[in-house]
Amino acid sequence: MTEEQIIEAFRAMWDFFPEPVMLIKKNREIIALNRKCAESGMKPGERCSSYGSPQQHKGCRCNEAVDEKKAVAVTYPSPFGKAFGYWIPVATKPEWIIHFGVGANFEYESASVGATNVEDNLR
Repeated sequence: MTEEQIIEAFRAMWDFFPEPVMLIKKNREIIALNRKCAESGMKPGERCSSYGSPQQHKGCRCNEAVDEKKAVAVTYPSPFGKAFGYWIPVATKPEWIIHFGVGANFEYESASVGATNVEDNLR
């Protein structure tokens, strides 16, 4: 796959995910964002590590995911109890990572939290 095809596939799969999701390089440069992440003001070409406080990035596992070519996850406290962060290499370009968290923005009491009707968004 070309880089543009990977970016298109990322958007096709992640745009309606209810939490922020980034496609980043090992050097932390943002390649693409899903809609939820873009709403937060983040932009492609910037470094994800430039957002928030240095403390928020202390547990970053991006290098581990790239170097070991495997998905890596962490658990961390959130206002709703526990949240989970993930770094997942892209199979055809393993120095690129899909990075997201679940549970930091709202508590998941059901699968419908934050759900979006795709047809409504395509109109």
